[in-house]
Amino acid sequence: MGRFTRLYQTTIVALLLLPPCFVSAQQRNAEQYKKYAAQVQKEVWGWDIPAFQKPDPAAADSKASAVILAKHEEIKGSTQKKIRGISLTVIKDLIYISTVRQMVKINDKAALDEYSELSYQQFESRDFYKWRGATTTIGARILKPDGKIKEVNIDEAVLVKDERTNKQRKLAIPDLQVGDVLDYFVRVEKQTDTYNEENEIFVFGDDKPIQHYSVHCEFSDQYAIEYRSMNDAPEFKVKRNDDEDIIMDMEMKNIPARPISLWMSPFRQLPIVRMNVMKGGVGKNSRKSGEVYHNPAIDEFKDDVRLELASRNTYSLASQYHGPIEDQIKLYNKEHKTKLPKDSIPYFVYYGLRYMFFYRVKPQDPIVVNHQRNYWTPKDNWFIYYLARIFNGFDIPHEIVLATSKYGPAQKDVMSAGDYVYLVRTKTDKPVLMGSDGVFTDATEIPYQLEGQKAPTVDTKRLKVDKEHDNELPVTISESNAADNIHIEKMSISLESNMQQALVKRTTTLKGHMREDGQKALLLFEDYYDVERRALSVKESFMEEFADSRRNRSLAEEYTNAFEKARKDEKEQFSSEIKAQFDTDPKEVKAFHINKMGLRHSDPDFEYTTEFTMDGWIKKAGNNYILNAGKLIGGQLQLKPEQRKREVDIYMPFARTLDYNIELLIPAGYTLEGVDQLNQQVDNDCGSFIVSASTAQNKLLLNVKKVYKHAFEPAAKWPDILKVLDAATDFGSRKLLLKKA
Repeated sequence: MGRFTRLYQTTIVALLLLPPCFVSAQQRNAEQYKKYAAQVQKEVWGWDIPAFQKPDPAAADSKASAVILAKHEEIKGSTQKKIRGISLTVIKDLIYISTVRQMVKINDKAALDEYSELSYQQFESRDFYKWRGATTTIGARILKPDGKIKEVNIDEAVLVKDERTNKQRKLAIPDLQVGDVLDYFVRVEKQTDTYNEENEIFVFGDDKPIQHYSVHCEFSDQYAIEYRSMNDAPEFKVKRNDDEDIIMDMEMKNIPARPISLWMSPFRQLPIVRMNVMKGGVGKNSRKSGEVYHNPAIDEFKDDVRLELASRNTYSLASQYHGPIEDQIKLYNKEHKTKLPKDSIPYFVYYGLRYMFFYRVKPQDPIVVNHQRNYWTPKDNWFIYYLARIFNGFDIPHEIVLATSKYGPAQKDVMSAGDYVYLVRTKTDKPVLMGSDGVFTDATEIPYQLEGQKAPTVDTKRLKVDKEHDNELPVTISESNAADNIHIEKMSISLESNMQQALVKRTTTLKGHMREDGQKALLLFEDYYDVERRALSVKESFMEEFADSRRNRSLAEEYTNAFEKARKDEKEQFSSEIKAQFDTDPKEVKAFHINKMGLRHSDPDFEYTTEFTMDGWIKKAGNNYILNAGKLIGGQLQLKPEQRKREVDIYMPFARTLDYNIELLIPAGYTLEGVDQLNQQVDNDCGSFIVSASTAQNKLLLNVKKVYKHAFEPAAKWPDILKVLDAATDFGSRKLLLKKA
């Protein structure tokens, strides 16, 4: 599920599973860089840290795919004076150095494949006022079981992207073998403006055991530090040296492996320390230079929200949307010869704003009409802020709800105004909670990662956080159930003349949270733009507007060409969707069609049909044929052996149902044996996997239904979920005999 890994979970998994990839903005020539890299390697390999100097590979868990023998992160921050620009203004830059080093014992081929190469961004230019310069370097060496150390030559890193502002490299790790220890590091040195804030996340957990994890920080007295220890994470030991620099250290030992990539919320379940590093006296909170603030008060970040909203609270910011939406309502009233009902106005405003945010095209916009456009998301809660501002203009009473993702920090662990996801709740006779997660979010859909969360509110007229009821957390976001989020497959299957190729006629219906991934993969901008334009009574398309303008006439032709290319690629998109569903490329896609786009809450289902041929489901066995019935519903989740035992709670994306209704025509002259053996039923408090199979009128009638009943389950319920997963895996291997009569 594409939407399963949202911002926080994606961040955590990237931190845990991959060697860190960093960015850079100050390019050095090859000789300078080589000299610099050699100095860094000498320093890092010489660290006086016992866990690296005397690792104990023999004590590593031999059952784990890999074991992190030692991990160390080092952060250093200092300042320097510099003259900027023709104004000769003296500024203080922040010099920020971040180093991560890991020593990993390789125990099997899976780990060998994972660590066979390191990818990193060597240089990448950024905005002048944010990241003005940085340099990234890496080092790697192999510790052999006999004690020999083999240095990896970083000069052999392959340039995979070579642009003036962006260079990316991959470094292969030759001669790395099972039983070896890989010792590697990544360092980033960057130069930033005083108004830029650095954010660090130290995650005390991985899908591999960690024997020793330590963090060391050194900051000049020009910095202010705030940090929060979450989920029983350790606290820093803080001291100062003779120069009054801030010295911070913490460590944790014998950290067990956790299934971070399987239904976990690391921000809620792993010990984590979050740190904000800033220039003292700068920013909303004006932290004092040289001070460390541990577990800062949540109210401070809620006040940041109020200040953020107030800074945007000007009519000019929202007027570009308010006026056109007002005009759309007038056109609607005129076209329908009736006044839009009052309780319908919030919905109309929502879809009008969505149209202008995601669908409307302006001459200066980049030409993006392929499926890439479907993945656009609103930036920094602006969509909801504008929605609230427009509601003010239409006298629609409302409030902003400050939610946090279940894959992000809980309300008590917020460390930034950016941790909040804004929702709007109308205070009408029938209140409606509205959110925005992207191009296809409808007016009543709440992003699944916010379901079940409790959240405070903000009055947008007074711009005041509801502190009076803050401890009560006045809003609890409702949760959808398995009947709301459904993936339905209806398939009619017949065998081609060679008996080993299946012709499939299929209708797929996606409901609730199951819908959006399909829309992103399959819908064309040209189609949904036109549908929404007409629904909002927008008379002229942007293509017609461009064609009528001498200045923009050539743009109309460019868009026409772009639309044609996107249309040509549509078949490939459907082919990819079929492969994703059935784990096999279709032999041929014969037909495809979108039946329902599911763009609005009044008609929310996404439905499409496909017709294709598939090899590999049926194989010849003498005069008979073997039908792999399990393949008819596609691949199932395959657990790794270490994932079968679980001690942490289960955070699924949402409750859901997958329902397969299949008719297979039995060829004349053949009988189907083994049908009764397909029937099975597993049903418990957590989920179900039920198969019903029979034959009638020369057809196999097969219904398979898999249900996950809740988004959250306690760890004690894992055995029940295992029963559902095992039943699905078992069905995947079931076969039938097509026997010659």
